[in-house]
Amino acid sequence: MIRLKLCLSSIFVMFVSSSLHAQSSLGLTKIWEMTLSDYPSLSSKQAQLDESRFTKRLTRNNAYMPNVQLQLQNSMGTYASSSGAFFPLPGVININGRASGQPRQPSAAFNTFGSVVADWKFFEFGRKNLSIKAADLGIDQATNELSAEQLRLKTRSTQLFLKLLNSKVNLQWALQNEARTKQIFELSASLAVAGLKPGADSSLALSAYLQTDAEQESWQAKLSSDLQALIELAPEVDTAQALYYQPYLAPAPVMQGGVIEPGHPYLQVLDDAVRYGQTQAELAGRQALPSFSALGGLALRGSGISQDGFVENGVLDGYANGSTNYLLGVAVTWNITNASNSNLEKKRILSKVRSRQANYDVQKLDLNTRQSSASKRIEGQLKQISSINAAVKNARLAYELYLSRYENGLISLTELLQIQLILQQAEKTNIDAHSQLWEQVLVRSEASGDFSYLQNQFK
Repeated sequence: MIRLKLCLSSIFVMFVSSSLHAQSSLGLTKIWEMTLSDYPSLSSKQAQLDESRFTKRLTRNNAYMPNVQLQLQNSMGTYASSSGAFFPLPGVININGRASGQPRQPSAAFNTFGSVVADWKFFEFGRKNLSIKAADLGIDQATNELSAEQLRLKTRSTQLFLKLLNSKVNLQWALQNEARTKQIFELSASLAVAGLKPGADSSLALSAYLQTDAEQESWQAKLSSDLQALIELAPEVDTAQALYYQPYLAPAPVMQGGVIEPGHPYLQVLDDAVRYGQTQAELAGRQALPSFSALGGLALRGSGISQDGFVENGVLDGYANGSTNYLLGVAVTWNITNASNSNLEKKRILSKVRSRQANYDVQKLDLNTRQSSASKRIEGQLKQISSINAAVKNARLAYELYLSRYENGLISLTELLQIQLILQQAEKTNIDAHSQLWEQVLVRSEASGDFSYLQNQFK
């Protein structure tokens, strides 16, 4: 009778599991899609990438387009002046020409002035190309920072998903223990009523049953907590979806880990920082060299002083007596302060580059160590799981035999509960061993940047 109940229970569990799997189940791929589409940190990294692209456009415009300034003014002032053409740069005063100097003439007159000045630095000893190269490296770094953030979120969401599966498996384990102890309690109660067993057996069996019932309540709460943690990363998770947990205890063959690729996102971010610093150091070194510019200007001028030297100081008189002039030239600009400090600036940046290179080496060493260590742990966990599976199988067989013997009055309840406890511990050890296995698989996946095994296992 007992074996018939167990067989019927197993068939029912298998039917429910297959029907749940046939429904839309909550898989790892869906979790990744939700996380990588909605999480705020990715929006931040995307905004940084957009900023770096605008920075490149500004750098290119500043490097290859002339600096053009437009100036328009209508002012009143004295007209004691010196002759000669000039570029109306900031800080230079524009005044009228010389008057005739006859008595009773106004001492000030209106004048108008409009100019357009272009300053095009056509040769800077490679500083333009270096600036654009640095801007390109900034885009590469922002792109790889986005990829690194995606990898971190992928790792975090996978970790939470595995915790959710672990809680689900433990809940099923607790429910099975509860069902077994309930069955033992009901059997002991019926035997006690029949006078075949003492009444104390019912109390002892009830105590064991209540303990397993409390255990499943604890894991039920843990499952709800883990689900909320996952929703924080993926708010669109449908809590009504089935959670197909069976692959958690049935890992596919695990391949050995390979070599860490230089294109790993964590390494690429640091490598970009090194190359960006090297470019900045080279650019700083060339600040000691001058710049060659082509200058051009066009000026429209009016004055209240006529050609014969007589002065009219009406507001509109400043637009009379107009003239148009242009000026072309070539200039050499050499910032002496930058020239003296460029070597120090270059050394400062190179010191930072050495620090970034050391960070790159440390990160690479850490990834290799984590992958190698995880591979060794995975190998050991697989061997442990193989042994534990055999232990669980034998414990279940022993439990069925001892349950039958207790039903026939051949052993005491204490012996049966001891066997049930051994089976319970063996099953829990099996779950914990799988938990440690998936932790190491996740560590190796992050270190290698390859999540294909986990994706295939928990689609």
